Amino acid sequence: MSITRRARLALAVVSTALPFFVGTAMAQDNYKEKIRIFYETFNQNDASLLDQIIAEDWLHIPANTPGEEPGREGFKKLIPGFAATFKDGNLKIEDIVQEGNKVVVRSTYSAVQVGPFMGFEAKGRPFTIMTIDVHEFNEDGLVQTTWHLEDWLGGLFQMGAFEQ
Repeated sequence: MSITRRARLALAVVSTALPFFVGTAMAQDNYKEKIRIFYETFNQNDASLLDQIIAEDWLHIPANTPGEEPGREGFKKLIPGFAATFKDGNLKIEDIVQEGNKVVVRSTYSAVQVGPFMGFEAKGRPFTIMTIDVHEFNEDGLVQTTWHLEDWLGGLFQMGAFEQ
C-alpha cells in the first residue's frame, strides 16, 4: 500500500505539532496539583513557598488586606502577620476545577483569633470561613493573576467581633 504525497505531508505536520500540544496539555494537567503549594504556604507559615507558585509581578484582585503591597514580595510580607493573628490555622482545599490555564479552588480556613484583626480585638474564638479563588497561570507555569473572595463577615460574626 503506498502512501500519497498529501498523506505524507499531513503526517509530517502532525508529527511536528504534536509535541507542542502534548507538552502544553501535560503542563496544564499539572496546574491542579501545583496550585496546592499556594495553600500550603498558609498551613506551613512559609512565605518562601510562594516563589514556586506565583509570578513576581502577580496581580491579586482585589488586594483585600489593608496595606498589601503589590506582587509576590508584597503578599509574602502578610504571611507572618496572618500566622500571628490566627492560631491553629488550617487552610483546606475542598474542590479544584481546571479549565485551560485557569484553576478554581474552593477552600475553607479554620483557626482561632488570637490577635487583633480588622480593628477587632481577639476573643479567642474558633471560626471557619469559605474562600473562592480563580488562579490564572502564565506561560511559565506560575500564577499570574488571582481573583479572590472570602467570607470574612461570617468569620467576624463567629469571632464575636460585633458583640457588645
